[in-house]
Amino acid sequence: MKRVNNWKELVDELAGFTNLQTLHPQHLFRGQASAEWTLEPSFIRIVKKRGLNKPQALQLEREAVNKFSISGSKLLPLEYTIDLTLSRFKSQDGAGLDFMGWFVVMQNHGAPTRTLDWSCSPWAALYFACCEQDGLDGALWIADFAKVMQYAKTVMPNLEDFGAAMGELKAPDVLVVLMAYNTNQRIESQQGRFSICTNPLVDHQPLLEKAEALEKIEIPKELKHSIMIELAQMNISAKTLFPGIDGLGRSVTEYCNLWDTSSVIQ
Repeated sequence: MKRVNNWKELVDELAGFTNLQTLHPQHLFRGQASAEWTLEPSFIRIVKKRGLNKPQALQLEREAVNKFSISGSKLLPLEYTIDLTLSRFKSQDGAGLDFMGWFVVMQNHGAPTRTLDWSCSPWAALYFACCEQDGLDGALWIADFAKVMQYAKTVMPNLEDFGAAMGELKAPDVLVVLMAYNTNQRIESQQGRFSICTNPLVDHQPLLEKAEALEKIEIPKELKHSIMIELAQMNISAKTLFPGIDGLGRSVTEYCNLWDTSSVIQ
């Protein structure tokens, strides 16, 4: 773990994680408001709190996706429904649901899933490390895409079996990083990717560490305010990362929090 002391140190540190313009960038970034949090997806936190075993977790997850997809298909734009119907990740058990596709949509709209959001942009991820919890040190996690996928293949040589394994009780624990098949403006703005594991009970951090694919930069709480100002000057804000009226509202909150008293209306 590396702890930075100022903006320059942070910029210098991130210079070592430059991504080339490729389909699968080498470095993926995730910002978290607390350095104490692990890489545990929201669905897993609920499962652990409820004390559910793996069969129960799989059943709950299937019901949650069904519940969301039935109502969501009436509320989402038509192109979303079409994408999810045609997806290559559509299940093979006759259910006709693209679970991985729906996970992305659910994640975007506040429903718990076994996935974690990542970004190809360190600056977008840094925003999420600093935009909340001013009283806590934040964290910027960095994952090496190639190492993640290479390790996954040592456990599951044929990754085409990954989709089916997500619903199997005895499937090995395999974690991969994927692009969103059914993307949207928010995912595009955040340069989103997501990690997902075959096991709905597994924290992603230990598997990424086994792959030797994980690094962490700790962001002192005292730097969060100044970092948000730097990011705003780079056009990284709620308004750009959350296109639409919700992002505009969040950006006004940010403006109020970052506002300098020297501002004068002429």
